[in-house]
Amino acid sequence: MKNNKLFDISGKVAVVTGGAGLIAIEYAKILCDFGARVILADYNEIKCKEVAIELRETGYDVESFKCDVSKKDHWIDLLNFVIKEYNGVDILVNNASFTNQTKTKSFDFTFDETPLEDWNAIMDVNLTGTFLGCQVFGKKFLETGKGTIINIASLYGIVSPNHKIYPGTGISQPVAYSVSKHGVIALTKFLGTLWAEKGIKVNALTPGGVFNDHHGPFFEKYKELNPSGRMCDKSELAGGLIYLASDASSHVVGHNLIIDGGWSVW
Repeated sequence: MKNNKLFDISGKVAVVTGGAGLIAIEYAKILCDFGARVILADYNEIKCKEVAIELRETGYDVESFKCDVSKKDHWIDLLNFVIKEYNGVDILVNNASFTNQTKTKSFDFTFDETPLEDWNAIMDVNLTGTFLGCQVFGKKFLETGKGTIINIASLYGIVSPNHKIYPGTGISQPVAYSVSKHGVIALTKFLGTLWAEKGIKVNALTPGGVFNDHHGPFFEKYKELNPSGRMCDKSELAGGLIYLASDASSHVVGHNLIIDGGWSVW
């Protein structure tokens, strides 16, 4: 007999940071498809609201909230909002990150020219922001004895960027991005083992290169170097996320689920 409720998260409340971004929309959709109510949080309040409105218009139970993940008081405000409006929270997806779509001022600088200010800015959002989210929401989860945290890492949190594919493409991967995402995976392992016996499940999801209207030299080089021969479609991350969010992964602890078309295998 099939267990049709294996991935069911009906009645759960989920928070997704980086809510105005490309992938967060897919995360919100899959969480809602399996029964959750979703709060998208982002520093870009206007765009996040627009995304939430667009999703609600197509039938998804989504709200938005402004949050700078690098500030602990913003995290506390977010948690308080969710508790007040939804009477609890069950799932946190730490998705906020500086990327090539949301660059810092010197995101494209070479390693030897990278200013400390940019290093700090990237680390503050990508790693410290994830730490703060785990700390603030984790404290609530410890009180209730249950909760799920999914930290969004990166392909370049497990392997180095292939430095030869970037020159002349207009795309870059600064050192702080790679280091911060390695840190996210380490944090996931630390908390996964620390909290497993307390009813809190902490895992990570690592997307490979996600297609976002890429074209030109980088796109061609990436396809050639990936075993699958292509970039990841954003919708292909949904299965991994709902697996980690649901009881289907009830005995998965501190794991990093990689969805990269085989890039990190070669």
